[in-house]
Amino acid sequence: MTELVEGVADAPQVAPRTRHEEMLFEIWQDVLGKAEMGVEDDFFALGGNSLHVIRIISRLGECTGVEFPLQFVHEYPTVAEGAARLDVIAAESGGAIAEPSTAGEPHRWGDDW
Repeated sequence: MTELVEGVADAPQVAPRTRHEEMLFEIWQDVLGKAEMGVEDDFFALGGNSLHVIRIISRLGECTGVEFPLQFVHEYPTVAEGAARLDVIAAESGGAIAEPSTAGEPHRWGDDW
């Protein structure tokens, strides 16, 4: 059963359910300064802006060892959507995205930018 977190407007908010959701949720809470939010809440509806995007992408890179493009947050504007993409990246890389490359350079996400 999904655990719900009561939000500011008393709308039920879904708590993190997976490892990647927990990681992104903590980053978003810290960067956005939001104690009350759910994994389905939209980044921009939470007050996110371009400076927040830069901080989130930087923190995500530090946590995973993967270099993500700034548009990651635009393409996956909820914690749940971003975590689902991280699940795919992890599956494509053999199950681990939190390992930095051996050459000391971060991996590039998708190599399409």
